[in-house]
Amino acid sequence: MSESKAHTILHLPWEEVGEKELGPGSYYLVFWLRGIPLGHYWLEVGAAGTALKEHAAAIGEVIGPVLEYHVNKIEPAETSGKDSLSVVICTRNRPEDLDRAIRALMASEDKDFELIVIDNAPGDDRTARVVKRFPDVRYVLEPRPGLDIARNAGARAARGAIVAYTDDDVEVSSTWTCGIKSAFADPLVMAVTGIVIPSRLETVSQYLFEKYWGFNKGYLPRDFDQAWFRSQLPFGAPVWDIGAGANMAFRKDVFLLAGWFDERLDVGAAGCSGDSEMWYRILAEGWNCRYLPKLVVFHHHRKTMAELRRQLFYYMRGHVSALLVQNERYGHPGNRRRLYRALPLYYLSRWWRWIRHRNEEAATVGIEVRGCFSGWWYYRSIKRIKPEREAIGLPDMPQGKPEGALVSVVIPCYNHGHYLGAAIESVLAQTYPHREIIVVDDGSTDSTADVCRAYEGVRYFRSDRVGPSVARNIGVVASKGSFVNFLDADDVLYPNALELNLYYFGYYADAVFISGGYDRIDERGWPLEAPVPLERVGENYQALLRGNYIGMEATVLYRRELFFRYFFDPGVSACEDYDLNLRIARDWPVYGHAHKIAAYRIHGGNRSGDRAWMARMAIAVLKKHKRQVRTAEERRSYEEGLRNWKNYYQ
Repeated sequence: MSESKAHTILHLPWEEVGEKELGPGSYYLVFWLRGIPLGHYWLEVGAAGTALKEHAAAIGEVIGPVLEYHVNKIEPAETSGKDSLSVVICTRNRPEDLDRAIRALMASEDKDFELIVIDNAPGDDRTARVVKRFPDVRYVLEPRPGLDIARNAGARAARGAIVAYTDDDVEVSSTWTCGIKSAFADPLVMAVTGIVIPSRLETVSQYLFEKYWGFNKGYLPRDFDQAWFRSQLPFGAPVWDIGAGANMAFRKDVFLLAGWFDERLDVGAAGCSGDSEMWYRILAEGWNCRYLPKLVVFHHHRKTMAELRRQLFYYMRGHVSALLVQNERYGHPGNRRRLYRALPLYYLSRWWRWIRHRNEEAATVGIEVRGCFSGWWYYRSIKRIKPEREAIGLPDMPQGKPEGALVSVVIPCYNHGHYLGAAIESVLAQTYPHREIIVVDDGSTDSTADVCRAYEGVRYFRSDRVGPSVARNIGVVASKGSFVNFLDADDVLYPNALELNLYYFGYYADAVFISGGYDRIDERGWPLEAPVPLERVGENYQALLRGNYIGMEATVLYRRELFFRYFFDPGVSACEDYDLNLRIARDWPVYGHAHKIAAYRIHGGNRSGDRAWMARMAIAVLKKHKRQVRTAEERRSYEEGLRNWKNYYQ
């Protein structure tokens, strides 16, 4: 191997740029500030050696913007790191690597986490014997081969609120576990990744991988939010820029919201692109991902060219399969455009550069292209297999009304700032004192934020036009109560609303949600004609099939344990509350009383004003549940519901 390929990795405090002397050789320099990486610099030093100060200007261009960022301390807010953490290592027949990975985790400054090793279809008992050396490490045998299968086994086994993943060929930094815990302050963020720095660059394959394929996604924090996702959709969102599976973490709730890792993507011995497809799904479902380079791990790259070629073959096989899976799930045209247009142009340009310049980057083009074709054929063989969506079974549900239980009132708001104050004040006026108010501002351009600032104690979160379903789901993620109420910003609760619904929880101990009646008011708050509420005891699922007897979502009080086994479906553009309540009532006892507890405001901005559109939406939701209808009686209720919705909106 030529000297230009073998590089000595040096980790240096940035202050040493003006002092360090280097002898002849090839270097990969990583500069640091108080444990935070600032940047790297490739450097070839001739026989005479060099002083780093001679390269200070070039190095300054690399680390200057990152250094300025950290000096100005503009990092996003963090939690106190109290969330429970499970760390999962998926491994297969690499006991020496695993031992090194576990020892690095055991050296963490924050040791308050559980460590789970998933032994994935092992050929012998060497992995089990390694784990036995560490009494506090949990061992889980997963007999089915596949990285995403192993990741799912780890998620199911995890007890923590956060599930972090790293690989057996990785050594985490001593601050990694602490940083992971503190990274989920924003309830919109469902996934976090960090930087991956090479441990050694001693061979051609290690050099080529880091130079052209490395997991390092930069040294500045980055939010991959809904604005980014929507801007990228026409071209196929490059979700691989979010990070690497060797350094990633998720809220455990995300597996209930978005489903498990897609096990169909276990297209090689190690599996590929299951991580990026999960990030894509999180974004497509309305949530955000975050990249934080202060979360540092060190990766041992493949040593031989044969290993590298195999790795890149499966990378591209997985990449193409993931593009097709993403297209299958969501129909976003950018995925097909990237596959059938961008990828061919990309490889044609690389071949042309190789023909003209014989550059080293083209050394693996042939195997990559083979991987692309292999991924296309592979997807054709698995596209009829449906991915697993349902998560862990029904939750254990407490019964009765806990004394003094906190109730979280979630108020999603989009440009209803002129009504929002009345909604907040109606919560503050509740006769039940144990409540919190959470406002999710879904990208408003009016006074919504100012209104929230005027009320002490209101917890305010801002999203970027994710829609009412995701806005409500965000509120639940942020909530701390045992019960949750959803109040639209243009509606109001009556003073005894929470107290009355909680009373009925005590009376109907097995109910998972309680609903009541409501009035209708105009823009000025004057009363309008309203439906007569009826008591609903038993057969509530059939009653909902026949029509939405609840009518107004603010009248419903839920046990928080329902979420996120059930959640507002982002794919439902209207009547999302009707859809949710149908799913819950199908499985659990619910109760409706006849007391009016809220007022529904009728004004020009109501979505329900378009009756033809609402009829289509309500019928679409009901038809969505056709497959769940089990009995002849339920089928009759379903058919009656179709007729009722048509008649109601006509």
